[in-house]
Amino acid sequence: MYTHAITFKDPIIKKFPGTPVLSFPSSRRLSIPKPLLALLFLLVCWFTGPLVLRNIDGTAGSVDQGIWLLVILSLISFMVVAGLCWWLLQRSWLMAGLPAFSLMVSQFNTLPIWQQIGFYWASFALLLLAASICLSAIC
Repeated sequence: MYTHAITFKDPIIKKFPGTPVLSFPSSRRLSIPKPLLALLFLLVCWFTGPLVLRNIDGTAGSVDQGIWLLVILSLISFMVVAGLCWWLLQRSWLMAGLPAFSLMVSQFNTLPIWQQIGFYWASFALLLLAASICLSAIC
């Protein structure tokens, strides 16, 4: 059974040193990552959005609801694709036998500042290039 000790200074315990101190079992909190909470919130908005919009404005048509739902759908899709890409990157990284991310970050921090800035600019340029190619493929 897990118990936790009192770590703060309680003036009552100082006044009465013979007072027994109760120890309660520590509650194991379920830690949910913030991106998962955001995805859950967006899914709730996806399902309740049309109902809320129809209650606010009874004359709202399905097109009015569809515009906001498309924005929510794009956010949901982005979060799912980003999470899937991160999971695939980690799996392939481990299977390839490459060093851990923490080791690579520590090695990156040892580079001179002009090389770090150059790497940031190159990453930004590649991201901008990929975004413009995706945009041209859509249009």
